[in-house]
Amino acid sequence: MVVSNSQLTNSQPYMSSQSVAASQPLNGPLMEQYRQLARSLGLWLSLGGFQETGPDPGHIYNTHVVLDSNGELVARYRKIHLFDVDVPSGPVLMESRSTAPGTEAVAVDTPAGRLGLTTCYDLRFPELFAHLAWERGAQVLAVPSAFTVITGAAHWEVLLRARAIECQAYVVAAAQAGRHNNKRESYGHALVVDPWGTVVARLPDPGVTGIAVAEVDFGLLARTRERMPCQLHREKGRAAYANDVAGVSVSARVASATADVVAG
Repeated sequence: MVVSNSQLTNSQPYMSSQSVAASQPLNGPLMEQYRQLARSLGLWLSLGGFQETGPDPGHIYNTHVVLDSNGELVARYRKIHLFDVDVPSGPVLMESRSTAPGTEAVAVDTPAGRLGLTTCYDLRFPELFAHLAWERGAQVLAVPSAFTVITGAAHWEVLLRARAIECQAYVVAAAQAGRHNNKRESYGHALVVDPWGTVVARLPDPGVTGIAVAEVDFGLLARTRERMPCQLHREKGRAAYANDVAGVSVSARVASATADVVAG
């Protein structure tokens, strides 16, 4: 069994000074507690996002960690897409003020299948999920998150289901819920979605802490991919539109040069 925990495991989302102050290295005391928990229960743990000590005193990494049932760290993904957004009718959140971006996509073999690691705002970038599914072989995509109430109500479930359908993979989305302080509240609504886009598990009360359980059906996953071979069709499509990308790039350079001449 693999248990996915919602972000953040050691602080509140996007609170710059608190995030830096709370950060720890992956060999620090808090991660050691999670290691002991994994060993004592004999469970694999997906922990995201852990506020890992960063590259300089002013920045952390927002890190998704996977521990095996022996408490060994088997994968580490540092969040690539940082949430710098002025939420309509909501807060202004600038994750990059205190967080450095990651530079590598990560997938790891687990007892629940090959797991692709993402975190929160990554959900809005389908190319990362497609890369994890089709280039890295992910069968399950983990998305620990702390969506705002406004963006969550509008986009959370539809994006999760879209990523599952596009990648023909399970999507496991643990989610923080409730109010963190007088400025910040998370949407909750933890979900598990199957490769056909069906929600197969959700909390009965989406706004509280709880556990949702789903079984990964590898037969369903295989049948979905066999009957609609999106990976094969994607490869053919990429070969066809690769030339278009080159053409667009040339056109863009010509247009830019023309604009410079006109401006000059």
